[in-house]
Amino acid sequence: MINLFNGQPESNLFIADRGLAYGDGVFETIALEGKQPQLWQCHWQRLVNGLHTLGIEVDTSELQQHLKFDIQQALLSWTRPRGVLKIIITRGIGGRGYLPPAKPQLNRMVQILPWPDGRENLSDQGVHVHICNHVWGHNPQLAGIKHLNRLDQVLARQEWSGSDKHEGLMLNQAGYVQSGVMSNIFVDYDGCLYTPPQDGAGIAGVMAEQVMAIAHQLGIKVHQQHISMDFLRASAGVFFTNSLNGIWPVIDIDGQAFKVTNMTRQLQSKLVEHIAKHSETW
Repeated sequence: MINLFNGQPESNLFIADRGLAYGDGVFETIALEGKQPQLWQCHWQRLVNGLHTLGIEVDTSELQQHLKFDIQQALLSWTRPRGVLKIIITRGIGGRGYLPPAKPQLNRMVQILPWPDGRENLSDQGVHVHICNHVWGHNPQLAGIKHLNRLDQVLARQEWSGSDKHEGLMLNQAGYVQSGVMSNIFVDYDGCLYTPPQDGAGIAGVMAEQVMAIAHQLGIKVHQQHISMDFLRASAGVFFTNSLNGIWPVIDIDGQAFKVTNMTRQLQSKLVEHIAKHSETW
């Protein structure tokens, strides 16, 4: 593991940092292939959108310049062919209680971690899914962004352990399907693709955005709408998307079997080409 704090090889976080105290910040998790951050521009834009949503004023050109330098420095010591790049931006230290400082001094954290074990074959074989009892909190203002408070996911992920389940299915407060614990969800129904909106919960996934773009190119209609469990159970197939996992076909949800559809395989095939095309420079 490689850690940089504001460009320096530090592993300690100031205890007064607002990211630690209040979750006051955003993060991105990015796949590294051959020292190349995949889909950098999409991750960068989501990070900036998150900062703006939290009211964290920043010179985006300066921040991007600092981050790119940090990442390049971290990559000098990275020798593995694949890895995981994690970026955390906090509002830094200051302010009185919850009230943030008028002119925040942002803190940057860059980590490079080993690629997760045990996931190599899941894109082909498919995944087994647990239906989570814990549901998403409803917060339209924060929905979509990757802020540092991920307690909904922490509570949901505690519901299963072991290797027999690979992902959890989370509902929203109204009882509709919202997402996986670490993924966006898509449903193949009657030749069309359905995915929930992030109007009150969930995260606007970078990989989900790529899949929707590919579906549009292939002439597959994509509908963003609320999805009931009955609708999902009656569908031809289901898959999850995630920046590290790509597309994970679902083959079982708490005992109900699902087939991996031709649409899912077609999207998986096109996704490899699409990522390579959009990850040439950063």
